[in-house]
Formats: sequence, C-alpha cells, structure tokens
Amino acid sequence: MGQMTTNRGLGFVVAVTVLVAATISIAAEPKLVAAFFLKGKVGLKWQKVADVTEYIVYRKETGAEFRKIATLDDDRYFDTELTPGTVYVYRIAGVGPDGGEVYSNEKTVTIPEAAAGSFFPPNWVGLRLEQDKVFLNWDQVPGAIAYNVHRSLTPGEGYEIVGNTRTSKYADKEGLEKGNTYYYVLTALNADFEETEMSEERHIKYGLSLEEQDALLMEQDQIVLEPVVLTQLFVITEAGPDGAMNQPADVFVNSQGNIYVTDALNGRIHCFDPGGKHLFSFGELMDKSEADDPPPGAFQIPFTLFIDKQDQVYVTDIDQHDVQVFAAGGQFIRRIRVAVEDGKVPLRPNGIHVLDDGRIVMTDTGNHRFLIVDGGGKILRSVGEEGDGDGQFRFPDELTVTPDGIICIVDVINCRIQQFDLEGQFIRAFGEIGQSAGTFARPKAITVDGAGRIWVSDGMSSVIQSFTPDGMVKSALGTMNDEIRFVTPRGLFFRGDRFYVVNRVPHQIVVYRVG
Repeated sequence: MGQMTTNRGLGFVVAVTVLVAATISIAAEPKLVAAFFLKGKVGLKWQKVADVTEYIVYRKETGAEFRKIATLDDDRYFDTELTPGTVYVYRIAGVGPDGGEVYSNEKTVTIPEAAAGSFFPPNWVGLRLEQDKVFLNWDQVPGAIAYNVHRSLTPGEGYEIVGNTRTSKYADKEGLEKGNTYYYVLTALNADFEETEMSEERHIKYGLSLEEQDALLMEQDQIVLEPVVLTQLFVITEAGPDGAMNQPADVFVNSQGNIYVTDALNGRIHCFDPGGKHLFSFGELMDKSEADDPPPGAFQIPFTLFIDKQDQVYVTDIDQHDVQVFAAGGQFIRRIRVAVEDGKVPLRPNGIHVLDDGRIVMTDTGNHRFLIVDGGGKILRSVGEEGDGDGQFRFPDELTVTPDGIICIVDVINCRIQQFDLEGQFIRAFGEIGQSAGTFARPKAITVDGAGRIWVSDGMSSVIQSFTPDGMVKSALGTMNDEIRFVTPRGLFFRGDRFYVVNRVPHQIVVYRVG
C-alpha cells in the first residue's frame, strides 16, 4: 500500500482511524502506466481507481522532494514546464473521500539537452490541394524566424528545399506534375541560423481526378455523402450609411427574422430585415485608452452573437474580454465581466450560448476551456485544460447547445468537435486533422439546423460540413466539385429553410435557401 497522509497532531487513535477509512474508501493504488517525452512535453497516463475524488500529479528532480504540479479528475496529464537536461520522477496520488492520498508507482523521464529553448520541429496542421497548388500550414515554433519546406517524390528520403517562409503557411506550386505523390517535411530556423530536425512527413497526390477523389472517399469507412441543394437568395456587403463591413465574424437571426451581424474590425453590430435591407446599427469602436472603463456599447472586437428568447442580443468582445447585452433595437442593457482565476490569461469568449434559465455557456479560448456562468458572470463550472485528450482543448472557438442539452464545442487546433452534457461531463469527440470528408484543417463556427444536424465551418479549407448528432459526416459543401464556393467561412446560422453564412475576407454574409 502506498503512503498515507495523516494528522499526527491528533494522536495515535485518530491517526489509525483515518488510515483505515482511507484504506476502505479507495479500492486500489493508481497505476502510472506511461510517462514519455515527446515534442517538448511529458505525457503521463494512469489507470483510474474507484472512489477516488481527484488525482494529484507529483514531480521531483534528482535529490529533491516531490512537489505537487497539478490536480485534476482525468486519467492523463501533459507536463510542459520542463528544463532541458533534467531527470524528472513522477508519481500520481489518488485522493479518497476523506482526503487521504494513496500513491502510484513512480516513473522516470529524462529531458534531452536538445530541447533547449523549446526549439522543436514544426507540428503539422494541414496539407491539402487548392486549385493548382499544394497548401501547407503548421503551428508556429517559439524562437523560429523562418521555416524551410522540403519535398521529395520518395517517402523518407531525397528531400529538396522548395520554399522558405517567415509565416506558418506555404503554397507549393512550382514543378508539380499531375499524378505524382509528393512527400513533405518542415524545419524551423532561429536567429542564429540553427535548424531543427525534420518534422513528421506528410504526403499528398497532386491532380486527383474526380474518380480518384470518389474512390478515396469510399475507402474511408464507406462514407456516402448526401447532396445538399443551395440556392443563393442575396448577399449582404453594405451596412447602410456605415458602408462596407470589415471582416464580419458572426450572424444570428431573431424571432422576427431580422438578421444581426458582428462587423468585427469596425466595432459595430448591424441589423437587417429578412430580405437583407439595412435597418440600423449600434455600437462604436472604442479608443483603447478607455479599456479600463469602457463606455456602454463600445467595442474593441465584437465577435460572436447570441439572441435569446426575449430577443436580447448578446455580443462577445474578444479584446475587451467581456459580453455586452442589448435590446432588440440596440439599446444597451448591461455588461457582463467574468473574473478568471489568478494565473490565467484574460477571458477570450470566442463562443457563447445562453440557456433558457439565464446561465451562459462560453468558451474561454486562451485558457483552453469552457465555462458556465450565471447572468452576472460568476463562474459556476469550468471544464477543460490545454491538451489533446478527452475534455482537453487547444484554443476552442465557437460552441452551440443542441435542443436536448448537448454542448458542442469547436476544438480548433485539435481539429475536432467535442460534446458535453450540461454538467460538464464528456460525451464524445469527432473529427481529426485531414483533407477529406469528416476531417478539418481549421474548424471555426458551429450551429444546429432544424433537423438536429450539426454544421461546422472550416476557415482554412473553406468547406462547410454537416454531421449527425453523434458525429457521422453527412455532407461537405464548397469542395472543388461544388458550384457554390465559400471563402474563409466562419459564422453560420439556420432558420427554417434559410442558411446564413459569413465569408470573412470577402466581408459578406450570403443567404441561401436549402432544398
């Protein structure tokens, strides 16, 4: 049996009683089954134990004492606060209902010297065909000032540098021949012109025929996509006397059919009638000197919308770190601020949904979690942390709540959708990084139609996909074979047979009839 924490100051009899209670309340010691170093972090995995209320991760360096580095209720943890060349020893404590701790076995991990400065090879985000070129993108590497793109016709060897870029994306279009499969790896360069090792290899076949694309889809779990007929009704680009919009981000329709749009970089909200005619605008772009005491209705970057059953308009501001509430006519009602815990970055509410009882579900993007708060902004529940396991996120974006109370959250960098109940319990995840139906490059916004299907926009692939409530892909719109194309789509909304889509870079909202 592992060690047991007792209060020795209470005397011998009480100490024995606590030890017996802990022995009864926890069925067994947690077993630490894996501890490994990969891409700048240590991954830990352990077996859960009945009756444990939470798990504590302990770590020590050679010759030092164990210290607590995390407390959670999951069965895995990623340690990123590492010193190159250090040997760490890990163990897990299972905490019983009485507060006693039972310890797991120990595992040792050596952090290589090569990890100095966290200068690692780039991590892929996506590789896809885009018209006559191959488009690559990856996560930025801390300390990198440039990246080399290497290409070969042979897997695992023969790479040549075909491009160099200061950004984390590249379009390869020189010397490509239809029918060839190309293999890519990436390296990063720092200010001292040191180059990382090569990244993982990704490959793609250039110039797939329609028949080959169909065959590829058939190989992937026998996916059969359903056709969706869209008829464009009108396009909104102008906002009356305010002129053209500047990167609108979201769209929502109220009970009267009026269309509300966040004009993100102009710091305004616009309202249009059901036919797209401009009615009025509200809000103004705030001077950043006013950030500590912002005027009512002033914005820095108004981003996401939600309209409740009273037609009150909720607007998130990702730079002002708050939510403002307005009447249907644009009159300011109140400002909601959420006080995040010490040690966390300010709230970035990329997604929002207001429940019928007044509670608000929102993503807290910079802290890799979602929150349920009351109408005044008090945190009632916090779910998630940074990582790629179930219930973990890497920069969650928009969210929606289905009519049956399932929270659906866009987990951007992990390229998936995660679902939870209203108690914050994980249900399932679907999607992964890829270039075919059911996968994502950069998922952004999410909504549910009247039939209960989940729709997700992808700002990088410019495709919008639909899924069944349990995550089976049913349609993919905007692919190379479609007549209708989207350009950096984000906000989505359904009302009856109308489908509203925000195309950010063309600064427009397009309204379609479905069917």
